[in-house]
Amino acid sequence: MRHVRAVGMACVAGALVLLGGCTGGKQGNELTVLIRMMPAQQRFFRDEIVKAFEKEHKCKINIATFNNEWDIERMLKLEAGKNDPEIGLVKTPFEMTRVLVAKGYMQKLADIVDSSQVMQDIAEYHPLATALGMVDEVPYYIPRKLETRILFYRKSKVAEAVAKFPQHRSRINAELKKRNGYGLPKGYALEEQPGEWDFYDLFVVGTIWANEEYNGVKVGRMAHRGARYGGTALFLVDRAIQLGADEDDLMRLTGDKTTEMYLWENMLVQSGTYNPGMWQDPWKGSNIYNGIKDGKVFLAYLQQIDCFLVHGWKEDPGMPTYLPDIDDMGLSVVPRAVSFTMTKGDPSYEGGRRISTGGWWWGVPKTSPDAELAYAFARFVTNKENQARECAKFGMIPVRKDILSNLPEVFDEGWVGDIFEVSIDQIRTQFESEDIVTVPLNKYYSQIAQNMVEAWYKLCVDYNEDEQGTIDLATMKMRLGSDFVPKQKEILGDAYPE
Repeated sequence: MRHVRAVGMACVAGALVLLGGCTGGKQGNELTVLIRMMPAQQRFFRDEIVKAFEKEHKCKINIATFNNEWDIERMLKLEAGKNDPEIGLVKTPFEMTRVLVAKGYMQKLADIVDSSQVMQDIAEYHPLATALGMVDEVPYYIPRKLETRILFYRKSKVAEAVAKFPQHRSRINAELKKRNGYGLPKGYALEEQPGEWDFYDLFVVGTIWANEEYNGVKVGRMAHRGARYGGTALFLVDRAIQLGADEDDLMRLTGDKTTEMYLWENMLVQSGTYNPGMWQDPWKGSNIYNGIKDGKVFLAYLQQIDCFLVHGWKEDPGMPTYLPDIDDMGLSVVPRAVSFTMTKGDPSYEGGRRISTGGWWWGVPKTSPDAELAYAFARFVTNKENQARECAKFGMIPVRKDILSNLPEVFDEGWVGDIFEVSIDQIRTQFESEDIVTVPLNKYYSQIAQNMVEAWYKLCVDYNEDEQGTIDLATMKMRLGSDFVPKQKEILGDAYPE
């Protein structure tokens, strides 16, 4: 992962304290915007933003979607081979921004409009969002939103797990002793508030739920994204970062912190604390929502927009709640990382709560049929009025200075404010130093991410504990080295950190 020295970090800290015409386009112009959004957000985008832009600028905006962010590269490669390419603007996740520039698919903004105009325009956005949209200090992207992951849980189910812990303690201790050689950490107590938890607390509540009968079934009721796509890779990267992995550690794949992440995941899968639908279906965000609705998920890692969609709006039939009890939504920053391996009764080391900072940006492909129209549309989507409305409805973390400086205009108190407050608390932990931690910023990231997900499937999901026994750190490192490092070296070539 790269440590990015953000522009204007004093401004970043200050903002987080507060948190905690178709110009150049011809009449009749038409282009396609490539996006990925949840259905309710896509309806809002189409009905409230696209139609207004079309009416105001007398042009046609089509919407195309992608399911997997790794598909963007393949789609733009196909566009480059067409006589009449259609995709004019791409909603780009942060982890793909550098990949697409490095492979020559994206235009510099100054190649679309005058550079002085570009600098004037991007000055409207927060310095962090602007800096993360630059490659080698050159603006390539217009910021859309910042994004982080937080912990969602059912308050009533956490309370039940805390109350039932004493009767499960001996079983849990015995199971852990078989796996880590000791059992529960010395002097262990399960805190009532998830905001005080670490990774061992996650296992404890997860195994209690898995061994209690709900709706006539005993099954794991914790979840994260499990499909073979970028959302799962980002979870794995974040957990490794929490444990202390740096960019070389992630790219090497056998670094101690990355190996420890896989060891935790293997244990959580093999012990039955995760709901198996994660990999059997497999699950993306909307599948987790339905798991919450059906009582199959009591705790999950979610983005702040996921939490808005899970809660829903009573006033909007297009956004119904997924909660069995709408007042039962609990939120906190992610649990503190600790190693699974033990030394003298304690985890061998502690990590933290710091995860990668990312989000989404608007990028204009070199093959855009009308780059000026695309630029104008990206600016329209992110003007003050449109961003304020979209952020208020879907819990997006805004990137405009004029919204960040007056948040009460956008976010109400109550559950809306709770989601935003916890999200900002999480981001604040990511700004504990001047260096902002991100996913690895190189052209190989998408391939590395795919390799990491495949390793998760083979060494955690498909691992047969009954036949092969419980896995320890040394064995996990050996298996990563033999089964997945060769692919990693093939991807990175001379860039592989020996």
